[in-house]
Amino acid sequence: MPWRYRILALLIGALALPAWGGTQAQDDHPLLRRWVGSHAGRPLVLDFYGDTMLVVNDDLVLSFERELNRVRVYGDSAFTLTYWFVRDRLLVQTEGGTVITMAPQGALSRSLFGGRWRGSGAGQRPVELEMLRGGVARWRSLPDGRWNGGEWDRTARIITFTWLPDSIVWTAQYDPAGAALLFSETTPGSGTTILRHAYRW
Repeated sequence: MPWRYRILALLIGALALPAWGGTQAQDDHPLLRRWVGSHAGRPLVLDFYGDTMLVVNDDLVLSFERELNRVRVYGDSAFTLTYWFVRDRLLVQTEGGTVITMAPQGALSRSLFGGRWRGSGAGQRPVELEMLRGGVARWRSLPDGRWNGGEWDRTARIITFTWLPDSIVWTAQYDPAGAALLFSETTPGSGTTILRHAYRW
């Protein structure tokens, strides 16, 4: 076989390899990030984490398994997607045969509302915080504390919470990679407090 054809065969073989192999760490898989696109005239956002995913706008937390170039999704709903990557775009084929092109979205662009955050400071009772649409927030001590209402506002990585009626302010630094909020203090004497995004509760 002429050398040109041998190189072409090697290139085709390399392109045909699955995007994830047994030697690559699971957390390094290129699928594990946020992907945005549109389907049936509506925005579609798929947010993949270690073994869970969010179908944003539906606010569903689902489990998924990868099988070569397929994703089996199960939870409140169940479906299968075939996917492949072309020039850092994710192409997803639905069970109905529709192909959707999706682009990656940076971690700082991820929505913060619609989720709960849990954690505690050293020696303190755990705290649960909920961020809602429209800058509305609330928090309570776990397991059965009373909800305290307030507001939140975000400037890049800094999120400011103002709790009413006393206008008590908490300031957090958002860690998008770790899906965490880092506070120097929340409740009096709590010290450094880390709240992590709770996808299941």
